[in-house]
Amino acid sequence: MKKRTLACLLAGILAVGSLAGCGKKEEQTSGAKTESGYAKNAKLKVWGSQEDQEMYKKMIEEFQKENPEAADWEIELAVVMGADAKTELLKDASAAADVFDFASDQVMELQAANALYRITKNKDEIIANNLDTAIQSASVDGELYGYPVASTTFLMFYDKSMYTEEEVKNLNTMMEKQLPEGVTNFSMDIDNGWYNSCFFQAAGCRLFGEDGTDPKSCDFNSEKGLLAGNYLADLAANPKFANQDGAVLLKAFENRTLGATFTGGWDAELIKGYLGDDYGVTKLPEVTFEDGTTAQLASMMNFNLTGVNAQTKYPAEAMLLAEWMTNSDTALEMRYEMRPAASTNKKMEETIAADTENEALKALTEQAQLSVLQTSIPQVANFWTPTEAFGAGLMNQSITRDNMQESLDTMVKNILSKLTCCAR
Repeated sequence: MKKRTLACLLAGILAVGSLAGCGKKEEQTSGAKTESGYAKNAKLKVWGSQEDQEMYKKMIEEFQKENPEAADWEIELAVVMGADAKTELLKDASAAADVFDFASDQVMELQAANALYRITKNKDEIIANNLDTAIQSASVDGELYGYPVASTTFLMFYDKSMYTEEEVKNLNTMMEKQLPEGVTNFSMDIDNGWYNSCFFQAAGCRLFGEDGTDPKSCDFNSEKGLLAGNYLADLAANPKFANQDGAVLLKAFENRTLGATFTGGWDAELIKGYLGDDYGVTKLPEVTFEDGTTAQLASMMNFNLTGVNAQTKYPAEAMLLAEWMTNSDTALEMRYEMRPAASTNKKMEETIAADTENEALKALTEQAQLSVLQTSIPQVANFWTPTEAFGAGLMNQSITRDNMQESLDTMVKNILSKLTCCAR
């Protein structure tokens, strides 16, 4: 899955400056009220992925049972992926969902465009219930603009008939092994910055500084970055490697022509179905660079959030629903049973730790501790295209060890170039 971010801030696109999550709009809700002060006949729209529709339908049914004040609310479900929420919301916020899922790397642009309602209801309780990094990812200038749901990063899935648990600890060891004819040792989406950045971050490089907020800082072209770049050049040139993602890598596991790959937990069940007893999943491996140092690959970590539209006609009601869907015991249990993911809820961490069956969730929890929080500053819009071009250059051999420093310099220059507005 290619990750994309709009190449500019779309500040001013929404004429909602006075409604930018000030927390007072709930006073404008009109119509009959329940005894608890909520609108009796509120109408809300909820966006979620196709995969979440069945779960959300059941959630809404349970929500209305547990919250009598919402019994007569009209709650509509629609399919919009979290990755697409920003684009769809900024087209026309007045027609968008009241409650929607979105990725944490969208939070700053949505907040700057006055598209997110500032969360005021039970804010302290929400903060206390969730992981600190998740709250950080959902906040701007100390204010909360999203309800954390789950962490998202990627793992290594492997075929146990090809590798032992000891061998998958280091990628060098894996690439050195001779697998059966026609079997690729390792694959990844090398022309995707979400994946190839894990090598630079393993070497100690950071995108936009240590805390990811400095738009003038990226050291992927440093001496440490050169180690990572050369490692990737060797990997891309190795006939035991393949540049794969999506359906292609899944088909390779189905055909038993792939030893290992990097992908997200969303592919876990399919891969497990293909590999059966040979299904293996673990944190990312270590790599040994050409200077002899060994480092743990450090993936980018994003968070799935649920937000409230700043233009909603029912902010109090929307916050009640969003909080229930992300923090109530009923909703958390439903998520775990129907759509298990690495929850940001502290209580759910204990449940995951006690689950001996879900290996992918355990690996996600471990990898999360070895990850770097994905930045949401606007400058990240300039990250994806240069890193995609870098990976493509590795694969077509236009980028090699011989011109690596120059190639890294170009990539970093483009990442740090001034943001310019563009036609959508």
